[in-house]
Amino acid sequence: MELSNTEIAVLKVMHSRKIYGSNHKQLETLMHSGFPKHKYKEVKNAIFSLMKLGFVQWYDRSRNAIQLNKDKSREIEEIIKQDTN
Repeated sequence: MELSNTEIAVLKVMHSRKIYGSNHKQLETLMHSGFPKHKYKEVKNAIFSLMKLGFVQWYDRSRNAIQLNKDKSREIEEIIKQDTN
């Protein structure tokens, strides 16, 4: 599976802020987290792509909030390590 640079950047931001389990972020808040304004649409598309792959999921107790899938935390860490090497 080949992820785009934007998808990897989203995973890095969410993983570094430990957005797992009960910790969650609003979709709009995450899009503004260090990404340039002209890339917001690309970031949003990357988030939805990561949802299809199962890395990101909706937070069940809040509207429009997302979190990383705890079951895929090892895969996420591996992706981030591969990107830094």
